Amino acid sequence: MFSKYFEKLEKNLIKKAQASQKNTTNTKTANKSKKTSTIKVNELMQSINKIVPSHLTIDSSKFIDISGYSPIGVDYIVYKPYFRDIANLIGGYIPSELVYGTYHISTNLNSTSLQDILKKVTNAKKINRYTEEETNAPLIPAFVIAYKTSFSIQELKNEILNQNTTLGIDHTSEIDIIAIFNKGIIIKDWKEKRSYIALETKKDTMMWFFILMNEYLDVNKDVELDLRKYVKSKENYAEY
Repeated sequence: MFSKYFEKLEKNLIKKAQASQKNTTNTKTANKSKKTSTIKVNELMQSINKIVPSHLTIDSSKFIDISGYSPIGVDYIVYKPYFRDIANLIGGYIPSELVYGTYHISTNLNSTSLQDILKKVTNAKKINRYTEEETNAPLIPAFVIAYKTSFSIQELKNEILNQNTTLGIDHTSEIDIIAIFNKGIIIKDWKEKRSYIALETKKDTMMWFFILMNEYLDVNKDVELDLRKYVKSKENYAEY
C-alpha cells in the first residue's frame, strides 16, 4: 500500500545524489565539494526522520554513557528527546539510555569504506559495556545506508562476513541492517553468531528498510534515565 511512497522517495534521493556528485566534479574548491556532500546526507536523514516513531528524533548529536565513554564516527543517532534541551543539559551529549539506534552513511560502499564503518560500529556498540556498575541496557542497533556499491548483494554479504572475521569483531558488535539504494538489504540474523540474510529488494529497498528499522525502534528499552549518574562533580555541600 505504501510502496509508492518509498519508491518515489528512493528515486528522489538517488536523483539528488547524482546531481550532487555532478556538482562536486565541477567544483573547483575542496570546501564547496565538502559542503555539497553534507547537504546530500542531510536530505537523506531528514527523510528518514519523517518515518521513525513520533516519540523519537534523528540528528547528529553525540551520545555518552555514565562512565563518560562517547564513541566517535557515528554519523547520526535516533533518540528519545526526554527534555527539549537534553543535549545542552549533558554538555552537548545525549545520554545512552535515550538512544535507540545509530546511522552510518556511505556514498560508495567498497572494501575500504566498509572496513571503516565496521570499526565505527564496533566502537558505538561498546557503549554501556564498560561502566563500573552492572547495566541491563540493550545493545544499540546499527543501521547503514549506502547510495551505491559495486558489490552484488551476495558479494557484499560475504565481504561483511570475511571482514568481521579478519578484524576479530565480536558477533554482538556487528551491523544490524545495511540498505543499498535500488539494490538490496542485508540483515543480521541474531539467531546465529556469524550470519546475515541478503535480500535483493531493488526498488523496494527503502520500504523494507523502513519496516525492518522500525521493528528495532518499536521497543520498550525498560532503562531508566538516572541524571544523578551523569553528575561527575565531587563537591561537598554544607548540610544543616
